[in-house]
Amino acid sequence: MTTARTRATMRLLATFETLLAASAVYGGVSLVARAPGFTMPVEWLAPLGLTSWVLPGVALVLVVGGSAAVASVFAWRIDFRAPVAALAACTVLAGWLAIQFGVIGVRAPIQWVTVGLLAVLLGLAMLARHRLGAS
Repeated sequence: MTTARTRATMRLLATFETLLAASAVYGGVSLVARAPGFTMPVEWLAPLGLTSWVLPGVALVLVVGGSAAVASVFAWRIDFRAPVAALAACTVLAGWLAIQFGVIGVRAPIQWVTVGLLAVLLGLAMLARHRLGAS
């Protein structure tokens, strides 16, 4: 049986993961479409041998957006696996940022915003784990 606090924590986690997934999809599609504000120099991708931002955009949608979306399904269902799924999404996002920082360096404030979002997701995942263990 889950408590009201556990359900509230899981809803918060699910909402956050859903918004994170939607943001990743928006960002990835915007990279592919070369939307205003999402056009960046292709030279930044030289270490990867890429000549456009299409592959990074698709990867952002599928990898980051996909992992957050899957994790959100577990949280919406108040599934005992939700904290593990959230931690997996954290790992994916941390890996994404590590590759991004390693390849293109620190280029935009959104990178630090994403680090902050990662920290919030990690905190919510740990709180959900604690609450599910206590209920």
